[in-house]
Amino acid sequence: MTKRLQQSKVQAYFKRNRTEIEDHVVSSNYDEVEPVVTSLQVATPLTSDSCTTISTPNSNTTHIQSPIVTVNDLSKNGEKPRQPSIIFPKNEAGRHFSTHWYAQFSWIEYSKELDAIFCQPCRLFGGSTAEATFSTKGLCDWRKLGDKCRKHDSSVCHMAAVETQKVWAIHQIIGTVDKQLDPNFRNEKFIDDNRKHLMTVLDIITFCAKQDIPLRGDDESDQSLNKGNFLEILELLGKYDSNVTKRIESLPGNAKMLSPDIQNDLFTSLASVLLDYVSEVEIASCYAILADEVKDASKKELLVASLRYIHKGNVRERAIGFIELKDMDAGTISEKLIELLKPFEVDPLKCAGQGYDGASVMSGIHGGVQARMKGAGYRNATYVHCASHRLNLVLAATAERHPLMKSFFDILDLTYSFMNGTKRHAVFIDVQDERYPKVQALELARSCSTRWSSRSLEVERFLRRFDCILDTLSIFGNDNDADTSLAAKSLLGSLQTKKFMTILVYFGRLYDYSDFCTKAFQKSTATVSSCLILLADLRERLVNFDFDKVVEYAKDLSGKYEIENFDVRDTIRQRRLPERFREGYLNSSVGHTNASNFEELEILLRQNVREILAELDARFGTDQSGIMKAADCCLPRSQNFLNKQELNTLSELYAIDIKDCEIEVFRSFIARKDESQLNTLIDVLDVIDRYFP
Repeated sequence: MTKRLQQSKVQAYFKRNRTEIEDHVVSSNYDEVEPVVTSLQVATPLTSDSCTTISTPNSNTTHIQSPIVTVNDLSKNGEKPRQPSIIFPKNEAGRHFSTHWYAQFSWIEYSKELDAIFCQPCRLFGGSTAEATFSTKGLCDWRKLGDKCRKHDSSVCHMAAVETQKVWAIHQIIGTVDKQLDPNFRNEKFIDDNRKHLMTVLDIITFCAKQDIPLRGDDESDQSLNKGNFLEILELLGKYDSNVTKRIESLPGNAKMLSPDIQNDLFTSLASVLLDYVSEVEIASCYAILADEVKDASKKELLVASLRYIHKGNVRERAIGFIELKDMDAGTISEKLIELLKPFEVDPLKCAGQGYDGASVMSGIHGGVQARMKGAGYRNATYVHCASHRLNLVLAATAERHPLMKSFFDILDLTYSFMNGTKRHAVFIDVQDERYPKVQALELARSCSTRWSSRSLEVERFLRRFDCILDTLSIFGNDNDADTSLAAKSLLGSLQTKKFMTILVYFGRLYDYSDFCTKAFQKSTATVSSCLILLADLRERLVNFDFDKVVEYAKDLSGKYEIENFDVRDTIRQRRLPERFREGYLNSSVGHTNASNFEELEILLRQNVREILAELDARFGTDQSGIMKAADCCLPRSQNFLNKQELNTLSELYAIDIKDCEIEVFRSFIARKDESQLNTLIDVLDVIDRYFP
């Protein structure tokens, strides 16, 4: 059928005279198109299925098709089909036409003079191949009208006429081919409309990418109720801006830019624009590589990389792309990272740093990614581990290492999972509304073992809504479902202990100390000096940790919630030890993972704090080859400003010979400047670039 349709379209096209095509009036509004045919005389109606025969245009009428016929009350070229809503006359059989056929077949037009219907595309553009009943005679036999219209609607000649009409409409906007090829001919409105349509499509694609939502739907057909985000957003825009819909309807099928292939091409073009900062990296004095692994929705492991550099006194961080990882070994990751960097043709020797996570596959000094990158030509790229991530690892590792702490967080996770059920969650919210009617209900937070901040939120909300949690568990402890009742009673027994309450208060206080430091590290305004000060302050707080206040507050809460047992083990008969072990049994918490009273529990908590301090010293003591301390020495407001011993770290890493005379000259120069304006390393660098080019 497609081949026949193409043949009929070609035949219809070549039957037109060149002068007929060139004489068309260019217009984008159908209502403004001048009539190109004259009113014709109507022959005497016939008394058969074909009501009348209409004569052809006179010889002076120019038109895109021949023969073209019309009557006084039918539409002309560029007009919509005439579809009057009147009281239609009945024929001898008592039948008459109805307006509901307009909605089913948009091409129908009705002649009141003839009491007959016509097909507008076939009448105006059908040519000699058009079906006479719908083009030149008119149909007035209303028996089985639907079947006749459906048969005509699917006919090859009708589809060819519809396509020809669309081409004619486009020519009215953009002009004929010879005019389009004429360099002196330009349709500014057409070009402007195309640009607006392209911008609309690009804006929708960019919006979907920014919101991280898919463009396409499972069913994008016209009958689909959900065509996907891209088409649905486009339709929504057209609802409030008719120009959007008009532009789409006026464009040919191969220029609407709505297909998945076009979307992919536009995505590629957008990516190339976003990556058009290679010149900035080239003129920068140095740059750093940042990379991490991420798993997408399809469970594929991807390597994501960025470049960090200074451009016109501002720090820029730009993504360069992502690539799939088949293996997670250091060799594969380093090869893929170099593959991502290769199109940018950046100088490896200008790479001053590389930042990854603390996994051994990335940070290993012998076979890790950072070591392999140095061996691949990036020999000046010093590995730096994110300070906030390092602090997160310090706290997470020490919390997970001790069985008592690990079991505590397991109880929190089990409680979250229990409350996450639909019915249980609703009861939990109702309990909060009853206890705190004027306060918005809180959701229990889900923790992540590798993200300390999520633990912080989890503990905070547990403390704030502990009474509501106990009430909810008490309600479901009497539930008819045996499994639900057993789980609620088990959790209730674990929570209603003085030991659990003390550990909860302890971590709440510990998070108060660490949260501010962790969040401050992630601020764009953070300086090296401020980070070092925050670390020192955190260490001092941990050294002077007040366990007495923790125990006192835990006892107050235990009394408030009527908690009597210190541990769930108080209600369980102690296991009897064999005779040979009794003399050697240590009744102390030292070296043990459990505690039977506040004193023994305090010993374990103090041990946890000492472990945190040891981790801080291990991860921040050497400070990644002293880079943070060396950078701090370059800040005029630092206590270690231009400390030669600390600066030696940089001179060794980057093979820079720092002379004493240079240090003294720079010190004297900075002394004459306003130090209040030199808060960051970028401020210092700007001064150096201005006066020491």
